[in-house]
Amino acid sequence: MLKISKYWWVVVALLLAVGVQGVYSAATTGQTTDETFFSASGYPIVRYNNYEFLGEHPPLIMQLGALPLLVLQPRYPIRDPLYVPGTDRLDLSKNGARFLYKMGNDPQRILFLERLPVVGLTVLLGLMLFLFAGELFGVWGALLSLTLYCFSPDILAHGSLYTTDLGLAAFFFFSVFALKRFFDQPSASRAVFAGILCGLTFVTKISGLALFPITTLLFILFYATQKPSRTVGPLPEKADLMLGVLSLYLIVNALGQKQAMVTLGPLFLLAAYLCLRDQKKFLRRYGAMILKGFLIVCAALSFFFAVKLKKKYGVEVSMVFLLWNAVAAVLSLVLLKFFSKNPVIHLVKLFLIVWLFAGLTIILDYTDFAYKCYRFIGFGNFVKPLGIVLSHSMGGHRACVEGSFVTCDWRYFFGTLAVKMPLLPLGLAGLGLLQLVFSRRSLLFKSLVILPPAIFLGIAVFNGINIGVRHILPVYPFLFLLGGFPAVALANMKPGVMKKTFMAVLAAAIILFAGRTFLTAPHYLSYFNEAVGGSDHGARLVAGSSLDWGQDNRRLAEFVRDRKIPFIKIVGEAMNADIYDFYKISWAPMTEEEFQSPAPGYYALGIVAYAALQKTPDSWFCGKMPAYRVGKTYYVFEVPGK
Repeated sequence: MLKISKYWWVVVALLLAVGVQGVYSAATTGQTTDETFFSASGYPIVRYNNYEFLGEHPPLIMQLGALPLLVLQPRYPIRDPLYVPGTDRLDLSKNGARFLYKMGNDPQRILFLERLPVVGLTVLLGLMLFLFAGELFGVWGALLSLTLYCFSPDILAHGSLYTTDLGLAAFFFFSVFALKRFFDQPSASRAVFAGILCGLTFVTKISGLALFPITTLLFILFYATQKPSRTVGPLPEKADLMLGVLSLYLIVNALGQKQAMVTLGPLFLLAAYLCLRDQKKFLRRYGAMILKGFLIVCAALSFFFAVKLKKKYGVEVSMVFLLWNAVAAVLSLVLLKFFSKNPVIHLVKLFLIVWLFAGLTIILDYTDFAYKCYRFIGFGNFVKPLGIVLSHSMGGHRACVEGSFVTCDWRYFFGTLAVKMPLLPLGLAGLGLLQLVFSRRSLLFKSLVILPPAIFLGIAVFNGINIGVRHILPVYPFLFLLGGFPAVALANMKPGVMKKTFMAVLAAAIILFAGRTFLTAPHYLSYFNEAVGGSDHGARLVAGSSLDWGQDNRRLAEFVRDRKIPFIKIVGEAMNADIYDFYKISWAPMTEEEFQSPAPGYYALGIVAYAALQKTPDSWFCGKMPAYRVGKTYYVFEVPGK
């Protein structure tokens, strides 16, 4: 365990810095696009236990963010919601806008309260990063990692919004940290804790399922390198019985949902057999035969469900499910040949404990589980967003700037990282990666740091959703981990001029890095690193939530109101008519003709539109400087009369 008694004040100061910056940003930043959807979903879940308003994402962060609203008790259109025309689907965008702006509620107060739990989670992630880095690299590496984290604009940006991205980064990191603790000292209790955290990751965002291949590979590496026969013992007979019963319960719940059965079902089936096959008192005379028959039928149904999903998602997705079930079946048949007292079976049971408790956490997080469970459709709410995300990924979602080197293909996230992440943590992470690869640390040690971000990034690269760096936010804490590793080499250097020089250079770089972040506040979303410059230059490279996510719509509305501008034309990438109407400003969207020949009056151009018009010589706005700048993403022009 890391001893921080001498440096506790530094850790507290850094965590206070990230917390204060987060609260300030949460209080001053306008509503972003996705917060409309989450506001529509979270409050009816925690107040009315109503999951009909659940959209593309699982509910955990929405639940946490909506809890403070129980004190405020704002009005919500629970009895007369709006539906997508011609369908029976709830329109989350319109219901969220109605909740925030059209029912007499205070929208900024609601958003601030919803954002506060995310800020708290951001501070907790910083603390866990410090502890994890300390166990890996020592106190100096931990302090450097935490410093890089606390002044990261992308962390501060998404750590102060009511969205799922920072939540995923936090629980993903917590899960890997729990796995590290498990491998340090394997036990059933640590496997249970890791499983609960994995489950919380899954109910934060569907992309958290990347933990499954990561955890599987880490267990294989642990078995191959650490000789688990010396460290992993058998489970007590009562524990085996409890796990077997839990497996059966999860199997029955998974049978009610095809997608749950084809993804988690094979693990539950294996766990049920391995944990119950020696329970003679439980199985009695014909129990073993009945158990085998039941599990064989369930395995066949899992294959059948995988084929049936072809109609919903196409042949490719169906083949992936079939391949996974085939691999799981083959591995299960191999494992069944081992005796129950074999160390391999002991380790496999601990591996399965992780997924049993992850599955149980998924069910229990949905607070209508009592209603779902007695109908044996406990995974029903989780399967719904899983299906939406699969469809979204297959359809693709891209926002790129024509002519930019940040292209919407496999290079997208590498390019976005290169322009968004400050150069100091980016350079230190690269240096730390080289140090770690060529160090004498164990393969499992290296894999705990490198494998999780590499697999998550690899999945994201081929996902087809290229709309912002936020989709790879779980990679960031691991980059900060790597960025702390060079401090180990610096601390181990012999005292002298060279060491003092390196320390002075690093200290100066940290001061400049932190100072630039402070000066950016609270416009963290539109931050670009030193190689790019400000958001003006960044608009030529990226679009979407890495630049303009609607965060300045409120500032624009307040600007027009306070300046008493009688009428304004607006064009932007993430305009929000509900905010404009809430502030009672007179406005209209710009037309194509007005780009070339605008009539006298006021015009607000979003940063992406303005950057595009600088490449259009026949536009009136080409080459002209705005009269006003609102936030970082709106340029206001006053076109004079003739």
